[in-house]
Amino acid sequence: MKEALIVGAGLSGRGMLGEMYNSDNFDITFADTNSELIDGLKKQGYYTVKMTDIKSGVFKKSTISHFHTLDVLRDHDKYIQKLATTKYISSALMPEDFELFAKNIAEAIEYRNKHSINNKIYITLGANYVGLRQLVITLIRKYLKDNEYDCEKQNVFLIMSIVNRKNLMPEEKEKTSDKYQVVGDNKSVLRVDNNKSLSEEKDLPNFFVLENNLDAAMAVKIWTGNVVQCSMAFVALSKGMQFTDEAANDEQASKYAYYASKEAFAGVQKEYNLNPRTDEETKYTVNIFKSKDFRDSLFRITREPLRKFKHNDRFIGPALCALKHGILPFYITKCLAYGFIYKNENEPDTLKVQNKIKNEGIDNAITEFCGLNMKDEKEKLVHDLILNNYLELVKCDL
Repeated sequence: MKEALIVGAGLSGRGMLGEMYNSDNFDITFADTNSELIDGLKKQGYYTVKMTDIKSGVFKKSTISHFHTLDVLRDHDKYIQKLATTKYISSALMPEDFELFAKNIAEAIEYRNKHSINNKIYITLGANYVGLRQLVITLIRKYLKDNEYDCEKQNVFLIMSIVNRKNLMPEEKEKTSDKYQVVGDNKSVLRVDNNKSLSEEKDLPNFFVLENNLDAAMAVKIWTGNVVQCSMAFVALSKGMQFTDEAANDEQASKYAYYASKEAFAGVQKEYNLNPRTDEETKYTVNIFKSKDFRDSLFRITREPLRKFKHNDRFIGPALCALKHGILPFYITKCLAYGFIYKNENEPDTLKVQNKIKNEGIDNAITEFCGLNMKDEKEKLVHDLILNNYLELVKCDL
């Protein structure tokens, strides 16, 4: 039987990658650093995925029960061996996981060298991060202490992918005895960068769709797609809303998100030489959230906001890209300013932000949390736009 290793057993790892590999009759192993999750999955022995068509509302359910589990830390040797030998490996990780994942890949490469293992392995990198492949390569080289190391010469292929199903925890009324149930849309393919060696494989997973220029597609996803969700969410939270459909149907929140999306795409379009987007296509990025079928919590979308404030993430990344091409990111920075006024007693990051503002001022908070270089003209302008928008919001007492 064909084998697949899925690194990251969270919602996307289970709800998209696990479901797809299972449907293609792969023997699946989930690996994660979360011992409680890994132990729970192993004990329960199954989980379900509910996939709903975004247009028709028709859904189907899939039960995944034939899988193995590995604790990345506790079962480390077995995990490294699996990482070194499994042909198809797919990851669904958060940015804070990249360092350890790259270190583990470096260990797997050393294991392959020690045991003279030469089979080809394909690692599809899935995470919401522009420039992920080059970052992981840089980190692997650091751990191998070789700045010129070429993974592909050792038959280790690092390939970009876009893990883009909407994967959520079920609402209270949909919860069952299945603790690991995932609900979401029914996207049926994994978009994978068109690697020559991968394209020649005879046993390619049937849900892989190979595309050129996936770096651009990732920038579109994060910098013009995810910016919409976060923009709507921060604005809507300031008005006491809780769910995405409320935000998308709110005139102010949807308007700000729409214009943030326009600014972001204008920059990304020029950066990657993409075709222009129609106004209807821009509106769709907001209107898609009006449906209650895909109601999501604004608290979930804005969880760990400090990660979203970072230099390469949903706001600063597209803001700097827009400025690079002569586009003023007014609405992108305005929506981020709403992030700086957001306070939630159940979200530690927001308390950290408010304490920083109280003790050191909003100026320093923006500089530190967004990682901005005040000696750089464009980065200083982004800082000033966020600052001015924040001061306007505070003055208006929103």
